[in-house]
Order: sequence, then C-alpha cells, then structure tokens
Amino acid sequence: MMAKKLLGDAVKEERLRRNLSQNALAEQVHVSLRTISDIENYNGNPRFENLYLLASFLNLSVDAVIFDKVEPIDSTMKQIIAELEQCSDETKRLALGILRGLLSAVSEKQ
Repeated sequence: MMAKKLLGDAVKEERLRRNLSQNALAEQVHVSLRTISDIENYNGNPRFENLYLLASFLNLSVDAVIFDKVEPIDSTMKQIIAELEQCSDETKRLALGILRGLLSAVSEKQ
C-alpha cells in the first residue's frame, strides 16, 4: 500500500501543479481516466506501459516514487522546469548543453 500511496500522491501533486484535470492528464498521456483516478486513489495496479507513459510525461522517477526517495524541488528548480516544459525537445537539448557548459565554467572558477 505504501508504494501505491507514494505514486498516487506524486501523480496528483504534479497534475495539480500543472493545472490539469484528471481527464486532461489522461488525454495527454493516452491512458484512461479510470487509470488516473485509480492511481490517485491508491486503487488497482497500473500496467507497466501506463505507469511508464505517466512517469515520462510528468517527469517522475518511478524508483523515487515507489521507494520514497522523492526529494523536494525548490522554487528555482520549479521555475526552470516550467520554462523547459514550454520548449521543443531540440531546444531542451540545447539548453542542457549550455547549462552544462555554464556549470563547468563556474566550477572551474571556484
């Protein structure tokens, strides 16, 4: 039951953070509304395919959620994620490369 609660809470929290209804999330992830509802209400056992689609869309680590290793995200990280969510995959990859370069330069100066 612990893993179901952790998963349900993580999915619901991220769904609400993105201002999505259960139905809107189900449509975007291409799973049934019942799947979302069951997960958030700690019922049933989602199929692996559905769990994978949901975790990928919401950027959740299945291991972290199931094994209770979810680390809180600070406000700066939330802002970065919100900005990146609006970008294309190509832009995200470019931003990651730039970020790695900046972090490397900062690390060298310290």
